[in-house]
Amino acid sequence: MTDRHPAASPKAKGRPRLLFLDAYDSFTNNIIALLRSSLQARVTVVKIDDPGYLHCPDSVFHAFLRRFDGVVVGPGPGDPRKPDDTGLIDRLWQLPDLALLPILGICLGFQSLVLAFGGNVVRLTEPRHGVIRHVEHTGRSLFEKLGEVQATQYHSLHGKLDHDLSDPTSIWKASASVPELEPLAWDLSDEINGPVLMAVKHVIKPFLGVQYHPESICTNSQGAGVIKNWWRESLHWIASRVKPVSRESPLSTGLDSGYVTDVESVPSTPEEDVAENDPIADNGRLKSVSPFGTKKVIWRKLPLPSDCDAIPIIGAIVERETGQNPLVLESGTKHGEPIRAETGRFSILGVVDRDTDIFQYWTSRHILRRRISGVVTNETCDMAGAFEQTKSWLSTQQAVDGPSAVPFWGGLVGYISYEAGLETISVEPPGEEGDHADLHFVFVQRSVVVDHVEKSVYVQSVVEKEEDWIEDMSRHIEFELGNARRSKKDADRCALDTPFWRSQICRPEMVEYCEKVESCHSHIRAGDSYELCLTAQSPLTFFEDEDLPLPSPWELYSRLRQTNPAPFGAFLDFENVSILSSSPERFLSWSRDGICEFRPIKGTVRKGEGMTREKAEGILKSEKEQAENLMIVDLIRHDMNGVVGLCGGEATVPKLMQVEEYETVHQLVSVIRGQLDPPGLSALSGTSSRSGGERTSVASGIDVLQASLPPGSMTGAPKKRSCELLKQVEGSKRRRIYSGVLGYLDIGGGGDFSVVIRSAIRYNDGWKIGAGGAITALSDPLAEYEEMMGKSMAVQL
Repeated sequence: MTDRHPAASPKAKGRPRLLFLDAYDSFTNNIIALLRSSLQARVTVVKIDDPGYLHCPDSVFHAFLRRFDGVVVGPGPGDPRKPDDTGLIDRLWQLPDLALLPILGICLGFQSLVLAFGGNVVRLTEPRHGVIRHVEHTGRSLFEKLGEVQATQYHSLHGKLDHDLSDPTSIWKASASVPELEPLAWDLSDEINGPVLMAVKHVIKPFLGVQYHPESICTNSQGAGVIKNWWRESLHWIASRVKPVSRESPLSTGLDSGYVTDVESVPSTPEEDVAENDPIADNGRLKSVSPFGTKKVIWRKLPLPSDCDAIPIIGAIVERETGQNPLVLESGTKHGEPIRAETGRFSILGVVDRDTDIFQYWTSRHILRRRISGVVTNETCDMAGAFEQTKSWLSTQQAVDGPSAVPFWGGLVGYISYEAGLETISVEPPGEEGDHADLHFVFVQRSVVVDHVEKSVYVQSVVEKEEDWIEDMSRHIEFELGNARRSKKDADRCALDTPFWRSQICRPEMVEYCEKVESCHSHIRAGDSYELCLTAQSPLTFFEDEDLPLPSPWELYSRLRQTNPAPFGAFLDFENVSILSSSPERFLSWSRDGICEFRPIKGTVRKGEGMTREKAEGILKSEKEQAENLMIVDLIRHDMNGVVGLCGGEATVPKLMQVEEYETVHQLVSVIRGQLDPPGLSALSGTSSRSGGERTSVASGIDVLQASLPPGSMTGAPKKRSCELLKQVEGSKRRRIYSGVLGYLDIGGGGDFSVVIRSAIRYNDGWKIGAGGAITALSDPLAEYEEMMGKSMAVQL
């Protein structure tokens, strides 16, 4: 005879242990963060196509589920009518009575629930992605004691229960043809689509679902309250449930399968990971040594004359003294002041030794080339290995005693291509790469940093016994800045009076681009993506005249920084590639004390005759523009929560969809922040000091960088499926460095990267200027073409 007992497991009496089925959505980590903050839940994530459970016997699957108190089925791209898009989800709705447990379906999970119990799923007349709507409910079940619900919707399909929509009273009851599902909420505000079902409850089984996204930053607290109410109902069901005591031995959860992630898991201790004494492993890989700094920063602070454009002056000194131009990461200025002080206070000029350490990686060959102390090695690895090698090398180069206000003391400066980012999300890069690397960083040991706010110049070196170089460079800079008779206004006029070089640019054809917008629309209507960031590139050719020879990259950058000054200007000139950037968009920065920040830009209005700030704000506050930005904000929150969540933190949004003005455009900008554990004792022990005594992971800004590529503002959402679709729409052409990121990894512990947009890039096959825009269900093809052209034309050379 089988013993019977109340089904409440030990876990259900404390912190709930939840299983999350991930359908490859770009909002997954936001839902997990909500589960943890609302319920203090322990969450294990399983991919919907996990082969270990997708085809295993029912007995094995049921035994696995007994480890959990409940299941949350997440959103994702695709169609619930297609088994490949739902995978494991379908097995949940078929559970026998003895294997039942509480399940909450969200978006795709909700639609799958509706379909499993007799409802239909059909396309909306007009898709809803990033739109915020009032949700009507009766205050029962998931909505008990909740007030007015404002909820973000991301869906092209919707569930139907065969209600007579002409009878307002009938829609709140189970229909005759779908008697097992009871409606809990509707969106009744849509004149185009009509009433849209927003939540259901199974009348017998512990299955509930919501169509909207409770985790979205724009869903209000009442809308997010369904999570607590779901768990309250789940506890009632568990308490009333009786089931057989399991006599089976514990089942491995398969955490090593690659499809399962326990977000409570932590890395092994440093004592287990790092071999004693030797910083070089047997296979030649660099390994981490002491996290404390081993290099001393030698520096001198100089005054910066008011209204002086120091960058070309210092650049000329570097070129004269070294025979090559500096690498420049510049905060654009106007009338001597930074364009946007909160992002553009410092400009960095890196002085690169010809035999400096270099890291290069090629995606098509999976080769990492390193030149360390003059020794070149080539190693086969993937992007994860390239990041690990880079991070390990940086840990051997950490510095101390630099000026605390300056974010860069020395370190790696370079770029990561869009295709390198694709590899990090398991999307095969298209086409053949050129001679340029997909990841390229050089070690900068000598630098000059200009503080545009405090009007100071810092001359720095992390090379031993560099006092003479510091003194010589400081003397040259003081002399040249002191003799600068022209104000920045005069310098600007002089630069802009220089004739443009004769050139020809081949812009994208309007018809072809509009056809690609329509192709994006078809994918969005099918439910395969919420938003697709379409791009195109324009070849640029310069011609030599008798009186005006071909311009050098430095001359072209000098022009660009005057015609389109931006918070994230950059000049990188490597062997096979030159990058001239006037990017307005920070991708990611992190400070030495562990504060990470993203600043995505989505929503652009070009300046022109009759375009006032007020008019631009009106356009950027439209539903279409707001939806573009919101989708990327939620995507980036997901990227950040995937790392800071392991440190016990959560992404925050201190600035949401605010209009910022730049030289040629108005843009819609948001700010997403997260706190990593700062370097220190916790990094040694492998534990977080912010976990209330519970052991959690320690992560770095490089981990956030790796987890966030390619930039969400250049992909769309969900990221992986969107990138796969964009590869098709864009004709399997590589974007290369455009749409990637560039910046620095500071040996003091910080980092700062911008998105490579508003840029001209020289490859071996010529110059290219890329531009594009986010395509949503509300996008007009001609308007999208004009927006793309406006961005492309902002790069004036």
